[in-house]
Amino acid sequence: MEASPQNNLLAQAPLPHTPKQKQAGGPPVVKNTPGSHNYTAHAKDKVPQRASVLNKFLQDDISDRAVLSLDDFATLILDLPLDWRIKEEFSLLPESEVVRETFEAYLTAAIGATEGEGKGKKKGKAAAVREKELYQPLANLLNSLRDGKGRHMKKDIDEKIFYVQDPRPLLGSLLERKPDLGAIYIQLLELTKNAKLSKYLGKNKIAGVFWGLLLFFVEVKHEKGRFIGLNITKEETGTPKDVSSGSFISKTSKHESTQASKTAPGSSQLNPSNSRSIKRPRPVEELGTDIFRVTKRVKSHSTAQSESLTLRRSQRLARSTGASYRVQSGPLPSIRHSGSASTPPASATTSFGDEHRPRVTIHQSGGKEKLLEVGSSQEYALRAEEELKEERLLTPTQGQHRTRIQCASYAKEMLSNGFIRNHAIGILADDDGFRFHYYDRSKVVESEAFNILDDEWKKLFMAMVCQLNKLSSEKLGYIPNLHLDEYDHLRDPEQFSQFSQQFANDPQGLVGATYSFKGSDGVVHIVVIEQVLYRAEGIIGRCSVVVEVTCICQDSGCKWNGERKIMKISFPSKSRPSEEGLIYDARSKAESSGEHWALNHLPKVIDSITLPYHEKETVQGRLKTHLKDKYEERVMRVTILEKLHPLSELEDPREFAQVFYDVLQIHQWLYECVGILHRDLSSGNIMFRRKDDKIYGVLNDFDLSSRVADMDKGPTSNQRTGTRPFMSRDLLCPTWTGGHLYRHDLESLFYIMLCLACRYKKPGLPTAEPRAYSKWFSGTDEEVYDNKNSFYTDHNESFPIQPYFTHFRTWLHLIFRFLSAGYKARPSLELESEIASYDLDTLLALRDSLQDPELEEFDWSTLNGRVTYLTFRRIMSSFQAQPLETRWSSGNLRH
Repeated sequence: MEASPQNNLLAQAPLPHTPKQKQAGGPPVVKNTPGSHNYTAHAKDKVPQRASVLNKFLQDDISDRAVLSLDDFATLILDLPLDWRIKEEFSLLPESEVVRETFEAYLTAAIGATEGEGKGKKKGKAAAVREKELYQPLANLLNSLRDGKGRHMKKDIDEKIFYVQDPRPLLGSLLERKPDLGAIYIQLLELTKNAKLSKYLGKNKIAGVFWGLLLFFVEVKHEKGRFIGLNITKEETGTPKDVSSGSFISKTSKHESTQASKTAPGSSQLNPSNSRSIKRPRPVEELGTDIFRVTKRVKSHSTAQSESLTLRRSQRLARSTGASYRVQSGPLPSIRHSGSASTPPASATTSFGDEHRPRVTIHQSGGKEKLLEVGSSQEYALRAEEELKEERLLTPTQGQHRTRIQCASYAKEMLSNGFIRNHAIGILADDDGFRFHYYDRSKVVESEAFNILDDEWKKLFMAMVCQLNKLSSEKLGYIPNLHLDEYDHLRDPEQFSQFSQQFANDPQGLVGATYSFKGSDGVVHIVVIEQVLYRAEGIIGRCSVVVEVTCICQDSGCKWNGERKIMKISFPSKSRPSEEGLIYDARSKAESSGEHWALNHLPKVIDSITLPYHEKETVQGRLKTHLKDKYEERVMRVTILEKLHPLSELEDPREFAQVFYDVLQIHQWLYECVGILHRDLSSGNIMFRRKDDKIYGVLNDFDLSSRVADMDKGPTSNQRTGTRPFMSRDLLCPTWTGGHLYRHDLESLFYIMLCLACRYKKPGLPTAEPRAYSKWFSGTDEEVYDNKNSFYTDHNESFPIQPYFTHFRTWLHLIFRFLSAGYKARPSLELESEIASYDLDTLLALRDSLQDPELEEFDWSTLNGRVTYLTFRRIMSSFQAQPLETRWSSGNLRH
C-alpha cells in the first residue's frame, strides 16, 4: 500500500463545508449556482430525436428573450452606422430601379396572394402553395439590397447570396431542418460576372449546403403578419394547444399575444416571464466503442434561481409575498462524432445542382451510420406541404410560438454544427411584416415587428439588409483565427468539393482545421485539429467544443511542438472561476503541503487564454452595455490540456476499481484541503494516466467546480450544472432548494459505476437493447426523477451486472443500501412543496402543528450519516477481497 504524506492542514484551519441554513424539516437553502436540471448529450447508442423533447430546450431560451426597437437592433447587432441616413450606400437604395422592381414583385406576391386567398380553394392547400410563391421574390429583393444602387458589391470576397433552401434540409446535422431561405457566399456558386442572379436562382436549385456554410437564415410565413404579432384581432388571441405532431406548442408568455409593432421606435424592452418555464430535458450521450470517452457536457443556464418551495416555515410566515422566479434550463443535447479522418465513401458528394443530390454517410461511434440525403424535390415538397397545412390550424398566438421555435432551431444548428461561432442572425418574414432575430451564448434577441409598407420602416429595413450583406465573417459570428487547410473555407469554390467530402466522416467540418492563438508565453501557437471529441449542441450556455490537436508551429519558443494535446473552446460566464485557476490552486496546494500524491490525480493545464468581448467592437459587448444585468457577460476561453486516457482503455476490472477509488480520494482531498467541490462527476470526467506501469485515476474537467467558501454568496453563473444520468435524485427534483451538496457527488460516483457494470459487457462493448437504465440517458427531467425515485423505493431485483464486472456487485449493493435507507428516512420534499403552496393565513393557522422537532434534526448533508466519505471509503478500499492502494490515509471521514 502506498504511503501517504501526513496532512498538517487539519490542525491549522477549520474544515471547509457546504454552507447551510437550518430549516424545519427541509434541506438547507444554499445560494450557490443551482444543480442542473439539464444535461449534456444524447446517448450515442440511442439518440432520441423527438421534437417534443428538443423543443423544450429552445422554449427556455426564447422565453427569456430581449426585444429591441428596430433602431437599436440595427446599431447594436448589425453595427449600422448612426448616420446611415446620409450615407449614399444606404440612402440611395429606395431610389434604385432594381430595388423598386424587386420590392414591387415581392409585395405583389405577398399582398396579392393574401387578398386572393379563399376564392374557390381549400384554405390549407392555398396557403401551402402561396407561401412557396413568396420564396424567390423575397430572395430577389434581399439580393438587390447590396449598395446604393442595388448592384453587386465591389469587394467580391464579401458578397453574399440569398437562395431558396426549402424544401431540402441543410446537411451536417442528424436532424432535418430547412429554413425557407438561406445565405451563402456567392463565390461558392462560381457565377460569372455576366450571369443575372435572379434568372440563375430561378433556374438552378441550390442543394448540398451544410450548416457550416450558412451565413444567415430567412423564415417565411403567409399569415398577414399575425405570426409575428401584427394584425391580430382580440378574437384570435387564445391559449395555445399542442396541435402538431412535433409538439411545438407549450405555454406562452403574455407578450406573445400582443402586437410588437406598438413598441415606439428607438425603445427597447425585455420580454417578461410570468411563469416558470418548462425545465428542458437533456439526454446524455455515451460512446459505443469508446466507452465513456471525454463525455463533456453543455451545462444549462437560468436567469434566476427557482423560487424556494421549501423555505423554512419561519421565513415563509414572515413573508407576505414572494418573488416569482423562473426555472430555466440548459442547451440542447449534443451529438458526438467519431472524428475519423478516413476516406469517405464514394457516395459522399455535394453539389449545388438539383440533378446531383448529395448523399452523405455520417459515421457515428460504435460503428453505426446515418445516411443524410437530399431526396427528390417532389419528396420534400410533399412533406413541406403537409407541414404548411398543419400551420393553418394554429391560432396566431400558437403560430407565433411555433415560429419562434422554428427560428431558434435553425440558430441552434448554426451554432452547433460546422465552424465554431459566437452568434447567429436570421430574418422572419410574414407577408409585409418582418422581424430580425439574433442568438448568442447569453441571450436571444428580437427586433420589434414592423411593416415594410411604412416608408420609414422600409428605409431602415433596406439599410439593415444592406448592412447585413456587408458584414465580415467574424461579425457574422465565426470565431477568428480558425482556418481549414489554409484557405477560405466559406468562399473558395475550388476547394469546396474537397472540403465537402470531409463531412462524410466529420460532420463538424473541423478535422484538418488549424487554429492559431497567442499563448500566455507570448508565442503564437498553431494547432491542427485531429479529432472532434465532443461538441455541445445548443444556443445559450458554455457550449464547449473539445478536440484533439497537434501543435505544428515552428516558433523556437514553443515547448510542445509536434505533441498531441486536448484543446477546449468554450463560452463560460465571466464571473465563474476559470478551470485553469481551480486546477492551479489544487496543484499548488499539493506541492506546498508536500502532498505530491495528489498531482498524479489532477489534470494538467498547458495553457489557457481568455478572450473577452470588447465593449464597442463586438455585438456581445454592446448588448451588455445596453441590457446591463439582463445580459450575462461571457468570454471565449481556449484551454490546452494534457492528453489523458479514457476509461475504455483500462484492461482489467481491478484497474477500474483502483481508478474509482482514486477519484473518491482526490475528490475528498480537493473538498477538504483546497476547498473545491467538483459538482460534476460523470463518466467522461473520470480518466486515468499511466506512470511507471501504475494506473492513477484522474478527476478531470473543473469547469463547473466551485470554491466551497463562495458557494453561499450567490450563483457565479446563470448556467445550471450537471450530467443527468449521473445526477443525484435531489438535483432532479423540482422542489429541491438545498443546492449542490458533497453527498450529491458521491451519489454520482455510484451511478457511474452502476452504469458501467450494467450497460457494458466489457470496455467498449455495450449490452444489447434494451439496455439497463436507458431512461436516465434519454428521458425528460421528470421521467429521470420519477425513475430514480422508483429505483430507491421499489427496487426489488438484483442489478443486471455483466459478468466482466461481476466483482463490483458487492460495492454497488452496499452503496445502494446506504443511499436507499437515507432517502427513505428523510422528510418528504413533496409534502414540503405542498405546505409551501399554502397561503399566509393557512400557514399561520397551522404554525404549531407544522413543527416537528424530530424532522428539524435531520442531517440533510449526509442523509443522517448514511452517505459520507467514510461510508464509501470503507466499501471501496478493497476489491475481490484484496486491498486497493490507498493514496491518502488522512482526511475527515465524516463528510
